[in-house]
Amino acid sequence: MKNCNFKILIVDDSDLVVERLFEIMSELECVDSLIKATSFNQATELIKKHEPQIVLLDIQLPGKNGIELLSFIKQNYPGIITIMLTNSASVYYRDMCNSMGADNFIDKSSEFEKIPHIIESYMQVENIK
Repeated sequence: MKNCNFKILIVDDSDLVVERLFEIMSELECVDSLIKATSFNQATELIKKHEPQIVLLDIQLPGKNGIELLSFIKQNYPGIITIMLTNSASVYYRDMCNSMGADNFIDKSSEFEKIPHIIESYMQVENIK
């Protein structure tokens, strides 16, 4: 049996996306808790309170955007794994997020099915530690 208890924060203002991600993540063995935020401010508060190991992060958010949140996370919580999950999957955004330290960049429209595998790959690495 795997010995891990990942807390995952999903930051997206689409209820449909969040609902689908909750379904996917609940099937993974090592997920201890799932938390959702719909804005930059809510996400920063939840990060401070819950200290998630992984953040799934949309670029388009109300108020400050996901790129600003990525910057906040990498400056203040560099150990958090950040997976950008967006419909704004242009090369421009992909390159920007990668240069800012995003651990993965997923196009919601064509790569959504890769999410469980990516999460599991981080879980396997954490289990070795």
